Amino acid sequence: MLKHSSTLVVAFLLVVSGDVSAGDTPISENRSLIGIDHMPTVVADLHKASESYRRIGFSLKPGRPHENGLQNRHVKFKDGSGIELISVPVAPTDGMTRSYAELLRGGEGPAYISFHARDTDQLMSALSAASIGFENDDGLITISDQHLDFVFFVRDNRSPTDMPEHFAHSNGATAMTEVWLALDAPSLQSLRELFLALGSVERTETVKAPTSTLAHVFYLQNGRVVALPKNHQLIAGREIIGAQFRVPSGQPNSGGTGPTDTTVEPSIAHGLWLHLATQP
Repeated sequence: MLKHSSTLVVAFLLVVSGDVSAGDTPISENRSLIGIDHMPTVVADLHKASESYRRIGFSLKPGRPHENGLQNRHVKFKDGSGIELISVPVAPTDGMTRSYAELLRGGEGPAYISFHARDTDQLMSALSAASIGFENDDGLITISDQHLDFVFFVRDNRSPTDMPEHFAHSNGATAMTEVWLALDAPSLQSLRELFLALGSVERTETVKAPTSTLAHVFYLQNGRVVALPKNHQLIAGREIIGAQFRVPSGQPNSGGTGPTDTTVEPSIAHGLWLHLATQP
């Protein structure tokens, strides 16, 4: 499904980052203002998608009722990271439901990626200092740059209604620690400027996403964002292609029946790669 080209990867890296001087910055100097939050993911049938995620070994938190007819369920972790499964009504009723319905016509999968900034004022000050345009809609912050229309910021996805059973995943996962993106050069440059302005550290590394690939890696508070070349997109124009989850050493995953490191294909995970990785 994915096409890999070493020539394209090298060109991608050279066009965007030149000598990649940011890659020499020690990870200990990471001063990121933001962390990985949640990934709204549009699915055709919420019940079927929920059953798929339960078979993968995730617990699900029921969503709240939405007046516009959206239905949702959450894969949640204590730090606020996770995946939100969303289905749309048969007859969209507003801009949001029409937007999700249009995405769904192209196929299931992630629609957006959210990052949390516990200090909203600090986030907005950093964006303004870097001359990065943004809009603040009652605490939901979006970036004006059209290359980053899949990104938004919230203060906190954690909720007083989160319960211990919502974090008790039978696959052993304790956090969503990576987000995988597939970007063209202008989008990567915009993302790079955004993350560096917010204190993140950038490196060029060989990563497994899901195969061994050279990529730009941005270190945030609670994980990292892996940026691959555009030819890794699962659906043309859809930048978000996968996520990785931490499974502490010694914990089984895949519902207790699989190996300690597991990759779930998009056909099973409803439009994105999922990787359960054994980590300390």
